Amino acid sequence: MEIYQLQYFIKTAEVLHFTKAAELCFVTQSGLSQQIKKLEEELGLPLFKRIGKKVQLTEAGSVFLIHAKKVVENVENGKQAIEDLNEMIGGELRIGVTYIFGLLILPVVNAFAKKYQNLKIIVEYGTTEVLEQKLIDNELDLVFVISSHEIEMPIQKVPLFTSNMVMVVSKNHALANLDKIAFKKIEEIPLILPGKGSNSREYVEELFKKFNMKPKISIELQSIHALLQMVENSDWATIVAEMALKDWDNLQAIQITGVSTKRDSYMLTMGGYQKKAVKLFMEEFKKSI
Repeated sequence: MEIYQLQYFIKTAEVLHFTKAAELCFVTQSGLSQQIKKLEEELGLPLFKRIGKKVQLTEAGSVFLIHAKKVVENVENGKQAIEDLNEMIGGELRIGVTYIFGLLILPVVNAFAKKYQNLKIIVEYGTTEVLEQKLIDNELDLVFVISSHEIEMPIQKVPLFTSNMVMVVSKNHALANLDKIAFKKIEEIPLILPGKGSNSREYVEELFKKFNMKPKISIELQSIHALLQMVENSDWATIVAEMALKDWDNLQAIQITGVSTKRDSYMLTMGGYQKKAVKLFMEEFKKSI
């Protein structure tokens, strides 16, 4: 049993298509099919059901997939450990961030890339739940989230900061002179909010539902940077974590009263061996906040 056979099997299990898997593995379809057949012969059970052009995992395939992923992950971790011993900070650093962290992380990514030029840094944006699953599936090395739910093993969390949700307006807005506002009053104000699926949006949606509110949501945007830019140049308001306002000098944060607004943020990793690049990046980010 060879590592490349396991890689072929894992990729085919992910896409459930032999031709597509072969393209992604940079081999011919016949070559990939032959190696999977050898794997099945060695195991003594079929890993896939082949129904015409359709492919499905068998029960044996589903069980073997879990172990194949662990084997490949352990081999990759071993390679990374040897690179780290040689002080070669190379390979890939795969970082997942919720949309608010995108604003905070880019200066650190920029400085880190200049310092470690053999390292390829990949930054992926997403919702908390999706990023956590990708971390568990070894598709990401490090995740930054603001979370409202309990994070459980095998994920390990490093607390970062607590940030209050605030209403945000331009400093030219009619409400910019307010220090605070009751949450129920926000129902009367036209809003731009983060898109559905984001943790921040789900948090305020639960509060709207709790108080039977029907807010005036004029625009939804997935990009927090674009959202704040629109608020900066308009009469709309938004609700975001206060930490997202770093370096936005033309925006005014207004404290929200009547509800709990504190949100905790974390860096998330998996247990076991950590790439040296992960440890160094975590240290650099903590210095930046």
